[in-house]
Amino acid sequence: MMVLAIAFTVTTTANAGGGDYTFTVSDGAGSTGDDITLAALMDNIGADVQGWSLGVCHPTDLLTINGAQTGADTLTAKNGSPPDFDQISVYPTGATQGVVLCFTGCAVIGIVSGFEMLTMDYTITGADDASVCFCDTEGTPPVATVVVSGGASIPPAQNCGTVDVINPNQFSASSSTAVLGDAAGTTVSLVNVTMPAIDAVQVNVSYNGSVAMLTGVTPMFAFEFFAVQDPTTTPGAIVFGGLADTGADGTLDNQIPAGATTALFSVDWLTTAEGSMDTGFVDGAGNPPQDNAVWAGQGFLSQPTLVGGTLTVVNFNSFLRSDCNGDDIVNIADGIFGINWLFDSGSSNVPTCEDACDSNDDGTIDAADCIYIFNYRFLDGPEPMAPFPAAGLDPTTGDGVGCDGDADDL
Repeated sequence: MMVLAIAFTVTTTANAGGGDYTFTVSDGAGSTGDDITLAALMDNIGADVQGWSLGVCHPTDLLTINGAQTGADTLTAKNGSPPDFDQISVYPTGATQGVVLCFTGCAVIGIVSGFEMLTMDYTITGADDASVCFCDTEGTPPVATVVVSGGASIPPAQNCGTVDVINPNQFSASSSTAVLGDAAGTTVSLVNVTMPAIDAVQVNVSYNGSVAMLTGVTPMFAFEFFAVQDPTTTPGAIVFGGLADTGADGTLDNQIPAGATTALFSVDWLTTAEGSMDTGFVDGAGNPPQDNAVWAGQGFLSQPTLVGGTLTVVNFNSFLRSDCNGDDIVNIADGIFGINWLFDSGSSNVPTCEDACDSNDDGTIDAADCIYIFNYRFLDGPEPMAPFPAAGLDPTTGDGVGCDGDADDL
């Protein structure tokens, strides 16, 4: 093993100062195919540093190294200038660096934190998280990871860096808004970006039941076999397994497709309270327990990224803006209905949903709303405010104009 031995005598036995020096690889994150840069950093709380040598290694099935460069702090470490000696080598499995600040001892590094010695450029090639660590195996002969202080080589404390690989493939739970007392649903999908066609899935959906009660699980993909564990034995979790194609007919022609987003199943709810409820994914649920997983052929693939959703329950009724008479059509009759309601005290025209009559959504129902309808229908005026042209929830709740006894119907 080679240790740094240029311009001063280096012993190969570490002294008690090793705890004063720490080398750390920074963390990174990205998706498969992304390029990232990590840094080799030094902390020194001890004696002055005259130089160092280091090796960094990475898993070649998850990362490809594209290059390594002198760190920003190293570039000015000799009293504002580059070191007298700075040798960097790159190998398929990692990189090495050897640095002597000044051949004549004219420069040292004192107390410092986060000193950038080296940067390494990688491409993420795998789908799992990867560790990049200091090592003593790179190069021929191998380069040792040491600091040089007072003529001695001292192995520093060492911290690996983690590359958090964001798998582009996902299990996702949809987000939606529902009206209190109505049925609602959460769609669980597989987003397949880089995987082959999938033969089977197992999925655990977590929930807390704070605003809705579970009423069922409905497959949305044509699984040849699927099963759901008894939810009474798995409170707070829906444990689902599905086999896309059993192969009973001798062919595999019903796989969950590659390069597509496929709805797997719907979780069915009955809303019971106002508020929000997260729907996520949890490993180790069920009896027997299972993790969220996908199979292709006879093998597990890397677990997709788990992306949860939210079910929001509101006490507001849906309606169609400007449908003042409630017949699901916006036309001249709605304007006349509104005028009769506003100005004919003897009229029987009373809207069940007052917010539908607030055509301009200004929080007040008056003649301007009726004129708004006539202008829209006959004078190329602006269309009614949302929700329109399809029924939906009021985007401006809290204005005191409600619908059929909901929370805004004051």
